[in-house]
Amino acid sequence: MIIESINSEDREALINIALETGLFGRDEAEFLLGGTIDALVSGSLPEAHYGLVGRDESSGAALGWSYFAPDNYADGVWNVWWIGVSPAHYGSGAAQVLLAHIEKIIVQSAGRVIVIETSDQPLLERARRFYAKCGYKECGRIPDFYGSGDAKIIFARSVFPHTAL
Repeated sequence: MIIESINSEDREALINIALETGLFGRDEAEFLLGGTIDALVSGSLPEAHYGLVGRDESSGAALGWSYFAPDNYADGVWNVWWIGVSPAHYGSGAAQVLLAHIEKIIVQSAGRVIVIETSDQPLLERARRFYAKCGYKECGRIPDFYGSGDAKIIFARSVFPHTAL
């Protein structure tokens, strides 16, 4: 898989990946994901906000993408806000390659801790298992965060041995 910065031509393909997951409706994907892509491409986000796309090596087609940035209130802590792979590529290793690339950038940027938040809904069970498999530990839950009966689950991983969680 080839990993590079998101560009404006990627917008529709990445929104389609989000729609394929079943996690978003069209309006939601346009507003949340499209808005983030637009801000990344225009350079209107602060320095060190990254948007990456993972592409198939042969066709160049987008397989997945991510948006991540340092936390404004904690030195060396980074948030992975979006990470998603087309369901057609679940189990292919694409998400692991993308996450490893994210972790490499964070370590090179003196990151200490990576935080990933997700929902406790059944549709995200696969994602939660993936984070645990990649060494992320569940560090907390906030009931009803995303809506009634929809808790936020917080995962984190230290990227330096001397700061183990």
